[in-house]
Amino acid sequence: MNVVDFRIEQAVGYITLNRPDKLNSFNRHMALEMQDALKACETDLVRCVLITGTGKAFSAGQDLAEAVDPNGPGMKRILSEHYNPIILAIQDLKKPVVAAVNGVAAGAGANIALCCDIVVASRSASFIQAFSRIGLIPDSGGTYFLPRLIGHQKASAIMMLGDKISAEEAERMGMIYKYF
Repeated sequence: MNVVDFRIEQAVGYITLNRPDKLNSFNRHMALEMQDALKACETDLVRCVLITGTGKAFSAGQDLAEAVDPNGPGMKRILSEHYNPIILAIQDLKKPVVAAVNGVAAGAGANIALCCDIVVASRSASFIQAFSRIGLIPDSGGTYFLPRLIGHQKASAIMMLGDKISAEEAERMGMIYKYF
């Protein structure tokens, strides 16, 4: 079963995270499918990439059930084999990447959106740097991208406090391009 839907239509590569029952939270299977979809976007048939989520979330970040599973990959492997390749693939694509945030974007899900060239969000979207709530520092490029988008002081507070940022507030502070 695909947990990332990928299609090319009119030169746009559409990547849709498709685990709506888990708020599109990432597990190993989903991370590897996303990497494959991003690799498929390197073709000349794709001129632009759009990443979104199915259901009421863009992505709630890491599926914590996998992260705490004693037989799971562990955080070091999750970061090095799942998220780092996704962030690098998005950044290395030689074409524009747009995140269309349709609901909550939390943790790594928020940072995957924020590493894209353009971020648009629905009115109901929100962004949460939820790492501090579980004793972690932001991963997936969060400590790199967020301060560059909104400034060091505001980014530090958002990362340390885990505040929920509405789409309207995210646009106002320059975190995203536009909400609709």
